[in-house]
Formats: sequence, C-alpha cells, structure tokens
Amino acid sequence: MNQNHNHDLSILNSKLKLSLILNTCFTIIEFIVGIFSGSLALISDSLHNLTDSFSLLITFISIGFGEREPDHRHSFGHERITIIVALFNSTTLIFVAFYIFYEAIKRILHPHPVEGSIIALVAAFGIIINGSIAFLFSRERDLHIKSAFLSMAFDTISSVGALVAGIIIFFTKLTIFDPIISICIGLMLLVSAWGIIKESLHILLEGMPEGFNLNNLVKTIRSIPLIKEVDDLHVWALSSHDTALSCHIVIEECDLQKSIKIVKEIKKLLAKNHNITHATIETELEGCEKPRIIS
Repeated sequence: MNQNHNHDLSILNSKLKLSLILNTCFTIIEFIVGIFSGSLALISDSLHNLTDSFSLLITFISIGFGEREPDHRHSFGHERITIIVALFNSTTLIFVAFYIFYEAIKRILHPHPVEGSIIALVAAFGIIINGSIAFLFSRERDLHIKSAFLSMAFDTISSVGALVAGIIIFFTKLTIFDPIISICIGLMLLVSAWGIIKESLHILLEGMPEGFNLNNLVKTIRSIPLIKEVDDLHVWALSSHDTALSCHIVIEECDLQKSIKIVKEIKKLLAKNHNITHATIETELEGCEKPRIIS
C-alpha cells in the first residue's frame, strides 16, 4: 500500500512539474501579446494564469510538507497545510477577479482599440494548454489539487471566452466585447474560488466531513452486540481525505478482554463503512468502579 502511495505521489509530482512549466510559458506569451494587442481579456487571463503558476508551485511544495511524519508538535501530521494552500489559492483568485472588474469598467468607460484576430489566435492556443493541464488533474480528490483543477478548468473556459471575444471583435470591430468577456471571466473566478474557500474553512474549523451523519455513525457502532450507550460523539475532518472520531461507549458486562475486542471491531467498521482512519474510543464497562480508556 505504501509503494502504491509513493507511486501515485511521484506521478502527481510529475504532473505538477509539467503543468507548471507549460502554464508559466503560456502566461508569459499571453501577457506580452495582451499588452501589444491592447486586449484586457488576454491580460486578465494571463494574470489568472500567473496565479495558477504560483498556486501550482505552492501545491507542489505543500505536498512535501503534507507527507511529513507526525512529530511531537504535530501528532496528526502536516496534511492540513494542503488545506491552507487551497484557501490561499482561492483567496488569491478573489483579488484577481476584482482587479479584472476594475480594469473592465475602465475599458467600458474609455474604449481601447484591440486586434480581434490576435486575441482569437492566442485564446485558441490557451484552450489547448489549459484544457490539457485541467485534464491531468481531473481525477484528483484532494482539496488543494481540486482547487488547482478548478482553476485550470475555468482558465480553459476563460480562453474560450477570449476566443469568442476575438472573433466578434474581428468581424464587428466592437471592442466593448473585450471588457464584457473579461467581466464574465471574473464572475466565473468568484464562483469557483468561493466554493473552495467555504470547503477549506469548514475543514479548518473542524467541521464534519460532507455526507457524514451522526445518527448513521451511532447505528454503525451500536450494531456490535453488548454496546449499551454511545455518547460524546465527535467527528471532524483532518484534511480532504482524513477523518477523525472520538466517542464514549458503555459496554454491558465487566470484561476487559471483551471490551478490547469490541473496540477493534468498531474501528474496523468505521474504516470500512465511513473511511474513518483515526478513532479514539473511551469505554465504560458496566459494573466496574473506574472506566478504562482504549484508543
């Protein structure tokens, strides 16, 4: 299992390196062309691409930190740094979106001549680059990778918007479509970023993972014979794929060996049915003077 994990991690790192190189090269080209052609759509998209390159770099670095073993100061490990990265990436997109709105309003009030054919050509190239990078991360589930995927996916849509703007401007000479498409790009950025921000904050505030139901968890625990009560149940997300649980159970009959076996069975069921990998269970053996803790 560890070999498979290392193999998957190596593949993911390779994807990140390739994506970082491709995206950074395209960002430089798009920004230069945007400046010379006077296209806000291209400049806006290149700024978004620049934040993507920065995000990919931070994500690549964060994976190394996230894989560090737990230590005396971080008993759960360092995986939450990936959530912080996802939050940072998404917050950056919010600022980029508002900058795009500001520049777009200026262009609407004071139109600027742009070359539609150049916009369309660069945007078409961007669709290929951004679409390919988004495809590389389309099946990743971790939140920080998901934030990178969403960003690249919306970059692809942004490039489609820039392509449409370029074609319209080329045939109609109406340059107002350049800032209008830019505003649409900014709105899409806000929507995608806000979803990741909400999920990141939920995890950082130790909220319950999506889809979890406390009643179902209690039913799972009580499905094992001899368990009389389940209380003080807490479930929280450690990262986008690790969940922790703590609870107190009352077991009928005062038998320490039997309680140890029951706790092991509970942990197996929690891992199998609910993918909970960190469970701390306090047991009280009915009839005993003092409760014993098994974790």
